Amino acid sequence: MDFFIITGITKDISRIELIGILFGHLIFGVALTKLLDWTWLKNLMSEEDKTRMLKSYTWKDLLVDGAIVTVVLGIIFLIISFFL
Repeated sequence: MDFFIITGITKDISRIELIGILFGHLIFGVALTKLLDWTWLKNLMSEEDKTRMLKSYTWKDLLVDGAIVTVVLGIIFLIISFFL
């Protein structure tokens, strides 16, 4: 039933409005990233742990990371396609 609600909304939104919504979310994300204090991230791992983790990173890990990014982008494009 929720699918029909989404497709009903898509008939009311034009491409210009969709581009404005996406661009607004992008601006908000960048602004929020700049406003937050991220210095605490440096203290999560010691230098030895970082070095050990990076040395153990293999092509399989890279493949999994790439697959995750691909799935997330696919979901985003699927949601966008509802509005076009």
